[in-house]
Amino acid sequence: MASDFLLRPVTRDELPAFTRTDLIAFGERTDPPRLELDWTSLELDRTLAAFDGDEIVGTGRLFSFELTMPGGTLLPAAAVSWIAVLPTHRRRGILTAIKTQQLEDAAERGEPLAMLYASEAGIYRRFGYGISSSTMSVSIERRHSAFLHPVPGGRVRLVEEDAARKLFPEIFDRARRVQPGAVQRVDAWWPDQFFWPDPDDKGTAFYCVYESPEGVLDGYAAYRFEARWGNGPEGTLHVGDLVSVTPAARAVLWRYLLDVDLVATITAWVVPIDEPLRWLLRESRRMAVTRLGESLWVRVLDAPAALSARTYAAPGRVVFEVVDALRPDGDAAGRFVLDGGPDGAEARRTTDEPDLVLEVADLGGILLGGVRPSALARAGLIDERTPGALALADAMFAVEPLPFSMTDF
Repeated sequence: MASDFLLRPVTRDELPAFTRTDLIAFGERTDPPRLELDWTSLELDRTLAAFDGDEIVGTGRLFSFELTMPGGTLLPAAAVSWIAVLPTHRRRGILTAIKTQQLEDAAERGEPLAMLYASEAGIYRRFGYGISSSTMSVSIERRHSAFLHPVPGGRVRLVEEDAARKLFPEIFDRARRVQPGAVQRVDAWWPDQFFWPDPDDKGTAFYCVYESPEGVLDGYAAYRFEARWGNGPEGTLHVGDLVSVTPAARAVLWRYLLDVDLVATITAWVVPIDEPLRWLLRESRRMAVTRLGESLWVRVLDAPAALSARTYAAPGRVVFEVVDALRPDGDAAGRFVLDGGPDGAEARRTTDEPDLVLEVADLGGILLGGVRPSALARAGLIDERTPGALALADAMFAVEPLPFSMTDF
């Protein structure tokens, strides 16, 4: 039973053991340098460890991040990470205890949302999390990468790692403020996560920035070049991070990446599902999608605050009845009326009859505009009580561009 274990935050001295438990559960190396990275020591009061005696057998932690809502509001959100249980202690209620406590802690702090990336997709819906955005991986053969039209003005400059460390965070911060669904990257994240010298990474790392005709740095790319030779050059270029503030920056950066010499194939592991590259190409089918899957999961803790924090593409009024079996007395359960439009929104509790009935996980799913309410209705997840309510909600929750978190955590 979960009551057999003590749950509490860890101290600074316990951090290496806390980190080691998480790495073991994910099958990763436990080399000493990986046990004490700068960013792991952030907000130790938001860590949660399950102790069996003196041994840490389960882990979880929250980070205080910001999520960019449609319309540009930066909404505080509890970023869930490091959820792990040792193989020796599975099926004992540890995960449920950690997840339940995390939601209580986030609600007590007044955070309207919790969010996470799921290593296993079957775990988190029962805790009220819904798939809020998706991503894909793509692959392109260089010989088929011609663009339909010339790229806009501007230029790409290669930069050394030291320069990238200084330039990238500012560019990213501007980009995430105009990208719905983007997750903040705190300063301590950059050295240990982005520039970590992982020996498993393939190829040599390179960094470049896009400079507009006006001299503004509006984008960057980090990539690895994996050399290979057959009867000629057959290298692979792996795009690790491509960030752009403007469409012009993205087009020019893609053109640069597709033109690197000695490369046969260009791959990108994480791009948005509305990635414009397909429409830039002369032969759009040459952008092969090699993976399509969920990205950010969102758990609503305060429905009025979450619904009021974004703008809506079309004006309208919808009454939701939200079922929250895990937290039936929480601020995400009950009936809420949303009055919203392009200039803002107000959501509040109501006793009016509902137009749409859904579970809290599906409210998190539609919140950022990553999936249409009508799509979830066709899957049997939203019940339309008022004819036309789904069409109105589809129009209201639509967002351009589609949500893209940009950051794993």
